[in-house]
Amino acid sequence: MRKFFATDTALKVISIVAALIMWLYVMNEQNPQVTYVIRDVPVKLQNLDESKFALKDGSEEYKVNVKVKGRRSLVADLKPGDIEANVNLRGRMEGDNLIRVDVTTPNNVELVDVSPREIMVTLDAIVEEQLPVSVDVAGVPAAGFAVDKAISKPQAVVVNGPRSLVNAVKKVSASIDVSDKTSTVVTTLPVRVLDAQNKEQKGITFRPDVVEVTVSIVPVSNVQILPNIKGDPPEGYIIRDVRIDPPTVVVTGSQDLLKSLQSISTEPINVDGATSTVSTEVKLIIPKGVTIFDEETQSARVTVEIERLATTSVSVSSSEIQILNLPSEFEAELGRQDILLTVSGPESIIDRVNKNMAKLSVDVSGLAEGEHSLLIRADITRPYRIIKIEPAEISVMLRQRL
Repeated sequence: MRKFFATDTALKVISIVAALIMWLYVMNEQNPQVTYVIRDVPVKLQNLDESKFALKDGSEEYKVNVKVKGRRSLVADLKPGDIEANVNLRGRMEGDNLIRVDVTTPNNVELVDVSPREIMVTLDAIVEEQLPVSVDVAGVPAAGFAVDKAISKPQAVVVNGPRSLVNAVKKVSASIDVSDKTSTVVTTLPVRVLDAQNKEQKGITFRPDVVEVTVSIVPVSNVQILPNIKGDPPEGYIIRDVRIDPPTVVVTGSQDLLKSLQSISTEPINVDGATSTVSTEVKLIIPKGVTIFDEETQSARVTVEIERLATTSVSVSSSEIQILNLPSEFEAELGRQDILLTVSGPESIIDRVNKNMAKLSVDVSGLAEGEHSLLIRADITRPYRIIKIEPAEISVMLRQRL
């Protein structure tokens, strides 16, 4: 043994062992094994079939914290990009998917832990839906014209994308301005796909992206509806009021026809012998060559208020009688007296009658100078009627002007 240690070989072995011990000492003291956490390591999503699925929230970032162990010189400078973290989306379904995160570390670095170990990935199915195109018409045609119909060709587009984004589409529209137009407009317009806030929906595709829009503009006229009342209430009753709803209607036709058309009438409303209010829906009588612009308005409701007749009297001074057709060379003087008017009208409003409602007059046309006895004419606002004037005549003196 002493001979072995005295040889060169022994010295070499001893030197190697000493060097190894020294190396191990230096490594453990100067570059020891340490545990280190690399935070916010990005997770890559792999094998997603983009023809069938999409991430429900495309902006979401998936990150994990990775704990590793190794020599300080190897782990101290590790960055999130030096760690590879992946999840496999092959075979996943629409909705929530809890998936294990696979992590790969650099050589000579031991993986200790991953937090979280699993992440939730929510997938949206890719769907297609056919949605109708709405033509939004802005502006007002020229006076005497209106927009009849607005249609697109094709009448629908196909929207493709994640189900949640396609479901968020509330309107597909094409916009056109018809200000001051007098004839039908045909043009090609871009399509806009809008969400509930009327903003363009992102993250989807649609086809086609343009449509042909036709806006029919036709001549129109707003004409009065005249109720066709037939018959009369029995004696002792009166028509207090006639109401019609709607009072007017918009019609369309040739411009020549519309120029001469002022009103249309209803079918007859029979009130013969009626002692109470009559209310009925009656059809409109439309002249040939004319149509109702709003197809839903083909009738009107006519209400004929019928009440018991009552009478009252009102006194009017002769000074309030108007003299008609007085020649410029004459002056006239009426006899001073009060005129008593007997007025009939609906029982419920007969007490509203007053002298200001009545207009009295005499006509002196063709008369010579001198005194004349003339019939008094009297008118009163509806629904009242003057049934008696006392006296019926009044004295009028005509004199030459000085």
